[in-house]
Amino acid sequence: MSWARGGKSSAADDAQQSNLESQNDQHLNELHSKLQALRGVTTDIYRDSQGQNALLDGTSSAFDSFKTSLSSTSSRFARSVQSGHGQARLQLGIVLAFVALFLLYKIAY
Repeated sequence: MSWARGGKSSAADDAQQSNLESQNDQHLNELHSKLQALRGVTTDIYRDSQGQNALLDGTSSAFDSFKTSLSSTSSRFARSVQSGHGQARLQLGIVLAFVALFLLYKIAY
């Protein structure tokens, strides 16, 4: 800052100082707006990740339950087939027929 004669600043220096302060305030306001937007995006990403984690946990639990159920069913079916009764062979034939029909349906459509 330059001082005019007598230790006083000139009107041009005051105007320049005021202009610089105004620009500084404008830049600070722009920076504040950008920070608020960034904070909003960060919060949204965090909430989305929490929701996806909850969904994955639920899916994992559902698959674990399905795995247990399928394992139990297959072991009971295997014991039934191993017993050698004609009814077990009929059940096996029915299951295989349904699987074959399902696969044919999927291939056709």
